[in-house]
Amino acid sequence: MSLQVRKRIEQGFGWIKTVGGLDKLPLVSLPKVRGWVTWTFAAYNLIRLGGIGEWWNPSPT
Repeated sequence: MSLQVRKRIEQGFGWIKTVGGLDKLPLVSLPKVRGWVTWTFAAYNLIRLGGIGEWWNPSPT
């Protein structure tokens, strides 16, 4: 069970680093970085909620 939870957590951070652009962040100041991270996590949460609620398909086939 802990491996399933860990996979779910790691999947989110992987998405945030690749799609959200946090792997090579072009910002320097702390407030800008905080803002970028907040928006990226919010976007990821909306995508997850859309997939769970079935009102949006995050990976179309």
